[in-house]
Amino acid sequence: MTLATVGNGGASAAAVFYAPIKKCKSLIFVSSEKSEHIVNSNGNNSCAATIQQDGLKWTAIKGLQIKGKITIANEKYWKDYFERYDYIKSDSTLSKALEKVKLYELKIKWVRIIDNSKGFGNREEYEF
Repeated sequence: MTLATVGNGGASAAAVFYAPIKKCKSLIFVSSEKSEHIVNSNGNNSCAATIQQDGLKWTAIKGLQIKGKITIANEKYWKDYFERYDYIKSDSTLSKALEKVKLYELKIKWVRIIDNSKGFGNREEYEF
């Protein structure tokens, strides 16, 4: 997922690994509290994100455009994160990196689903 935020220093975008929770109405991710996108979210927790696979043919473009709010995630959601990325705990470098990050939640307020396999510009929008 590419996560975008805006703060006093301007706009920032970062790629983060995510896991869905709450019936896909929220996404959790890890990040350093010193990262630009998290520093931005401390002053303004509104964000935008995109999720898509790479592809060169327009008919293969599928993905999500998301708007929401970033908050600190409940610690119970570490379980969901490790279920999706089970290799993290067994990798010594990644396990050590976990000591320097926190778990965050992107609470989805709006989503647009793009699916060009159903026709160019095919989209559906939802608000939560």
